[in-house]
Amino acid sequence: MKKRGVTLIEVVIAMALIFLMVMILDGMLISYLKNYENTVLKNKGFNYLNEAIAIIEKEVNQQAQTVKTEGNIIKINYYDGSTLNHIKCIKGNLYILYGTKDNLPKDNSYKSVIIDDVKEFITKRTGKILYIKVLWHNGESIERCLVIENAN
Repeated sequence: MKKRGVTLIEVVIAMALIFLMVMILDGMLISYLKNYENTVLKNKGFNYLNEAIAIIEKEVNQQAQTVKTEGNIIKINYYDGSTLNHIKCIKGNLYILYGTKDNLPKDNSYKSVIIDDVKEFITKRTGKILYIKVLWHNGESIERCLVIENAN
């Protein structure tokens, strides 16, 4: 007598092998997605920090007459003689504070956000070099030395 079909043991073994292959592929997919997410977050942080540095560099080199640092505040006087802006970290956000010589920039004055979720902002000027360090909330940081081109 010839047997036709498959036994229950053969079906169980085949299902176990398929299940094992699916679990291996699932683990690989989850690992790939986590790696991709971390890479995207790191690149996003790097891009935000580079944009912040570019904005600061534009402010200190575009029509700035004098650039000074006091503590971790960048103070910029412009060639028009009346505009005085500050770049300062307030409650975890890095701002450009707008003002004039008659109406000095304050924490509650008109301002624009450069970057948010900042843990630390450090700046120091030595000669024509402006050192800037920004530490972001996720641990990413950027350090740059900017050349102050036209300002005293």
